[in-house]
Amino acid sequence: MSNWKNVNNWHWVNKNCLPWSQTYFSEQLGAIKVENNGLEVVIKTVDTEGDVELCQRKGKLITIFDVRIQLAWKGTSSDGTEASGKIVIPEVAHDTDEDEYVFDISVENETTAKQGFRDVIKKNLIPILRKKLTVFSSDLIKNHSSDVYIENGKNAIQPGVTKERSNVTHINKSTTSTTSSTTVSNAPTKKVNTTSITDDVEFQTSAHEIYETLLDTQRLQAWTRGPVKMSREVGSTFELFNGNVSGKIMELIPDKKIVQSWRLSSWPAGHYSTVTFDFDQGSDSTKINVNQTGVPLGEEETTRNNWNGYYWRAIKQTFGFGAVF
Repeated sequence: MSNWKNVNNWHWVNKNCLPWSQTYFSEQLGAIKVENNGLEVVIKTVDTEGDVELCQRKGKLITIFDVRIQLAWKGTSSDGTEASGKIVIPEVAHDTDEDEYVFDISVENETTAKQGFRDVIKKNLIPILRKKLTVFSSDLIKNHSSDVYIENGKNAIQPGVTKERSNVTHINKSTTSTTSSTTVSNAPTKKVNTTSITDDVEFQTSAHEIYETLLDTQRLQAWTRGPVKMSREVGSTFELFNGNVSGKIMELIPDKKIVQSWRLSSWPAGHYSTVTFDFDQGSDSTKINVNQTGVPLGEEETTRNNWNGYYWRAIKQTFGFGAVF
């Protein structure tokens, strides 16, 4: 096991690519025209909103995006019938496969004479849109990789790009549980039977780096692969994984301790557990002692799997560090 003090420094670089993406989608999707059975449909305008970022971590480029796209279309038929409407794509994300895109089609003042336009959109236009969307990630990297890629050992910051540092991570899983009963202050009228979960997670890096990985917004966005809400202020709330995990910061001791109220969205309304991360730095690694109290009975296995899969395993897979257990 290598000493974390001797691990080569690798750079974390992050670039906001939303403005470029808005222009990209307007150019790629705007003015697309399809014809079938005497009907013609053309895309007139494209509106894009959301988050698009490109990150580089230890020589690996990572795309993080989740956008909503609205298209306005117009159509004409050989008999002079005109129609217009919208196509809303509610989610274009880094983890969306080609066959998973959703297209909500609307036709203004739809009549029997206009129904054919909907069919043309489904059969002729949607397949083209799917193909266009699937190449977005590769085009994003192609156009911006020079801004965020830094070779090992180089020290450079591109304009508009932020930089942080991190090191090597290794996970050693060990869990135990105990059972208790508690009444949660957020929902005083409801009693929830709970259990406690403990775990020891080992990282080949400093306590400071792991502390930052759990609190820094840019790092969180990288390993959760989506927008996050996080603050370093005690009493502030946070949200991860599109709100499936939420809570409040209860205590912070830099590089030593983090205490959070924490819940899954599927738990009883208003019920929060308490998660304590204690950082124990050794000579060549840092161990996090995780203690979670107030987990609803029957939810302990799901919660444990979520920590191992969506937290520790995701950090490893994102940063490319060590073996996954």
